[in-house]
Amino acid sequence: MSLRTRDFLLLVRDGLSPRLPSELADFQYRIMWNNLQVYYWRPRVHFEVWPQQARGLIEIGLHFEGPPDENYRWGELLAERALEVQAALGSGVELEEWTSSWVRLHQTLAFADLDVGLAQTTAEKLGAMIAALQPILEEERQALGLAEALEPEEAVRSRSDRRERHWRKRKSQTAAR
Repeated sequence: MSLRTRDFLLLVRDGLSPRLPSELADFQYRIMWNNLQVYYWRPRVHFEVWPQQARGLIEIGLHFEGPPDENYRWGELLAERALEVQAALGSGVELEEWTSSWVRLHQTLAFADLDVGLAQTTAEKLGAMIAALQPILEEERQALGLAEALEPEEAVRSRSDRRERHWRKRKSQTAAR
């Protein structure tokens, strides 16, 4: 039986904790539109499951969606550890510049239907990716002296500030026409 995307993503989330080492079982998550984002530090550095039904693919990846210089720094650090990453996750994992400012490391799975079995397989692959990469991220974060996570109020304020800036930008563009 084919599941709705949100139900599928909730099953992946529910199946994730048992597949993680105990020190990684306490994660934060959010479901945005048609993807699941799992993070430990800041939401802009997150693991993602993105079912693309039209293409019959699920992307399972680690996304860096912060400022471009930070994203490229993370990408370079992972590139330096490519052999370690591929030994843990296989050769089907790709590191790439996804947009002009975002970087991701990802793999894809083909599928016909979003079902319970696929949710379990996806949770297993996401768990393996987190178990392999989150310790690397934490090690590098500590070595770089990057700050702790934003306090929840700061994250909310930051998100609402971005919305406000976006709204003002659209309003000024509309007024200029």
